[in-house]
Amino acid sequence: MLSGIFPIRSHGENIMRASLLLCLLLLASCGVKKSSFKMGKTTRSEIVAIKGEPLREDEIPIKDSSVLIYPDDEKLQIKNDVLVNTFKNPKGDEKLVIFWKHKFKECQTILNNLPQDPKAHTPPEVEMSCPAEGISIIYTEGSDIVTRVVEYEAK
Repeated sequence: MLSGIFPIRSHGENIMRASLLLCLLLLASCGVKKSSFKMGKTTRSEIVAIKGEPLREDEIPIKDSSVLIYPDDEKLQIKNDVLVNTFKNPKGDEKLVIFWKHKFKECQTILNNLPQDPKAHTPPEVEMSCPAEGISIIYTEGSDIVTRVVEYEAK
């Protein structure tokens, strides 16, 4: 009699429902997350305290600047001992330009064709930036595959 009100489910159905719920929660948590660091405020020592020592630190041709290299090719640009940019490889849906167009739909985006080395045998790259969110993506022209995600201080 109660089976009409509270349907009896097999053990397999319960496991399948639990697995589906877990997958949905995992997908919901995989969206684009901005860095927990504050651009223009977080210091090098704060970064090292949170992320640990970088794999290496490279000098760059900008006065008082360097780049901290972390696993997964994550790069954090430091200027005058303060974080100014992060660069990371896109993951999952972040690799698709359409994902970013949807994310930036409320944002005034700017498109820039990036300078190309005439000796390089690679297709031209395009930068799509959303200054209000402090995020830019770099993608290969014509393929719409994102190669890098850049975070900077929002304007």
